Amino acid sequence: MAPAGQPTQLARIGLWGAPQSGKTTFLAALNIAAISQPSVPGSPSWIVIGADDDAGAFLSENTDLLQSQHVFPSATPGMTALSWRFIGPPRGGRLAGRALRRGPRPENTVFVVELLDVAGRYFGGSAPKNSLISASVFDDDEADAPDEWELLLDHLSMCDGLVYLFDPVREQRNSDAFEFFQRTLEQVTRRCFEANRLRGGKLPHFLAVCVTKFDEPAVFRQAFRTGVVLTGDEPERIPRVPDNLAKAFFDRLCDDSHEGTARLVRGSISKYFQPDRVSYFVSSSVGFYIGPSGYFRAHDFTNVVKTGGEARIRGSIRPINVLEPFLWLEESTRAAARKR
Repeated sequence: MAPAGQPTQLARIGLWGAPQSGKTTFLAALNIAAISQPSVPGSPSWIVIGADDDAGAFLSENTDLLQSQHVFPSATPGMTALSWRFIGPPRGGRLAGRALRRGPRPENTVFVVELLDVAGRYFGGSAPKNSLISASVFDDDEADAPDEWELLLDHLSMCDGLVYLFDPVREQRNSDAFEFFQRTLEQVTRRCFEANRLRGGKLPHFLAVCVTKFDEPAVFRQAFRTGVVLTGDEPERIPRVPDNLAKAFFDRLCDDSHEGTARLVRGSISKYFQPDRVSYFVSSSVGFYIGPSGYFRAHDFTNVVKTGGEARIRGSIRPINVLEPFLWLEESTRAAARKR
């Protein structure tokens, strides 16, 4: 529970993505992203802490793996429930300027994110309803697999917001983004329909679409050619895709996916979600390599290298748009709740 005087909002946020799209690394980078926020007077600053021992251990252990040991966390083998507190400055709104008659004015905004970190294989396959899901989709005991699949679907159906990781590298290689998106989407929609949660025939969720692996040379160069990359204001001059241009980049990736399935993913987002509840981000969990020069150099920015067949991180972790999707989802769900 939050300390007295600090109202806590529970935000159920689902994380969604194909195998190897970087879900676990994305979550592991949350702590580093929060710590790395610039300390500018008047600028909101957030910290992320575990709401329980398991979530705290996840953050601390994986922060050490990324930042100190320069290795990636192991992929999630099954399903892990995680809960984190995001603690930040007071939020604006109708209550912000109202004098409190009981107790001191709250100093912090606190919201809790509860999610399931699951293996990407859970989102794939095409098992019909009430059939035994094949071992190619679930590596766990077959008798338990359908129960876990149902648990995941129930969780996503009841979420306020969803973070969807679109991996352009995997889609270019495997052309299977739609497979790991549509099956889950249809099942979640059915549950929302049965629970009378659809709004105007569309899902009630807020959706943060994150184009991942911006640090990958192929992804960065495509963004640069698309004309959506701007240089950051910080001394390192780290490139970013502003949020108002992120959808244009996602659209370009979909249009260029001639033999892939990205266009179908885009079509499903348009058909199943309310357009004013969808926002786009271009993200990187590890960020770009910054060498001795102290700033981004276009000829030497790759922060992930292969050593002995294993991917390792060259330099410091500088997450890009990892914390921001969660903050947008919290702000959006809170604003929607005020309008009810």
